[in-house]
Amino acid sequence: MNHTNSRNGYTMIEMLLYIAIFSLIIGSILSVASSISTQRIQNQITQEVDYQGQLILSDITQNLRNASTINQPTAGNSSTSLSYNTSVVANNPTVYDTAVDQSVNKLRLKVGSNNAEYITSSRVNISNLTFVNRTITGGRDSIEVGFTLNYYNPSGKIQLQYQKNFYGVTTLR
Repeated sequence: MNHTNSRNGYTMIEMLLYIAIFSLIIGSILSVASSISTQRIQNQITQEVDYQGQLILSDITQNLRNASTINQPTAGNSSTSLSYNTSVVANNPTVYDTAVDQSVNKLRLKVGSNNAEYITSSRVNISNLTFVNRTITGGRDSIEVGFTLNYYNPSGKIQLQYQKNFYGVTTLR
């Protein structure tokens, strides 16, 4: 009698082993994908805060260089707003300050009698805005600007938290 043992299928141990290996591979892939996604979000947040901060400094610097006189803050003093006059009477005074809009503290610019316009977006929150008039008697007017920007994060998620301090100094022409 010839009995042949033919083996069709897998044993239970082989199936469990395949499932365990497959689970480890899928778990590793999901972990890497999650890390990449988190890093991408953090990079976007960092870029947004850096871009907005540089935009603010550039805007203030560019406009202030063309000012004719500083109204506020006065020499040797500091203020949370900046007011200056230009050679164009219709633009006087030009004022930088902050205001809350939709739960976000934004930087705004008011030129003459025009309505104030927001410079920062709703994605960042500005705080600690300070203008210091560093003018020396007999010298040209010089303004130091400092502020903190943080990514607006109403959910409080740790991966969405980012803030940066910005500083700059501008001398009128």
